[in-house]
Amino acid sequence: MQATRGRSLLRSRVSGWRLWAFVLAYLLVFTPSARADTAVNTTAAFTFSGTNTCVIPAEDFAGTGGLHVIVSSSLSTDGMVHSHLKANFQGMQATALISGKKYQVPASETDSYEFDTPDFAPFHTTFEFMVQFIRVGEGGTYIFGDDFFEHFLAHATINANGVVTVDDLTDDTRCQ
Repeated sequence: MQATRGRSLLRSRVSGWRLWAFVLAYLLVFTPSARADTAVNTTAAFTFSGTNTCVIPAEDFAGTGGLHVIVSSSLSTDGMVHSHLKANFQGMQATALISGKKYQVPASETDSYEFDTPDFAPFHTTFEFMVQFIRVGEGGTYIFGDDFFEHFLAHATINANGVVTVDDLTDDTRCQ
């Protein structure tokens, strides 16, 4: 139970900015300036915290890095809207609050939405993210089993008749 709660907490803290990104993508799609190919490319400093449940006892950590986001959208002549969000965490590093252990944090996320206007059918969406919290040993050596890893992939397709034809979800979370 502790591991599941810790992973949910980690996921919610690391991915809390997704609502903001979705709102930004929505505004890009439905504002007049987004009717042509539009892209927003930005990088911002980012702080985070979480809990590594792959070690006993579980270990709280805090870190910093950069969040690089590219949001793009377009409206084709046949009425299809294409919206994409790509996020990469750059230079992410963390430190355990009590033990002082160091973490390297490679992570990325991709979201895409394609739909027809004005009825939103057909509709395709894919959401994928990968995050790792790699705990580095005292001498910078790799220690097996103390790293948190998660790969999440969700995809849905609704055809022009409004019928769901694809509804896939995978979540691979493990200690490695």
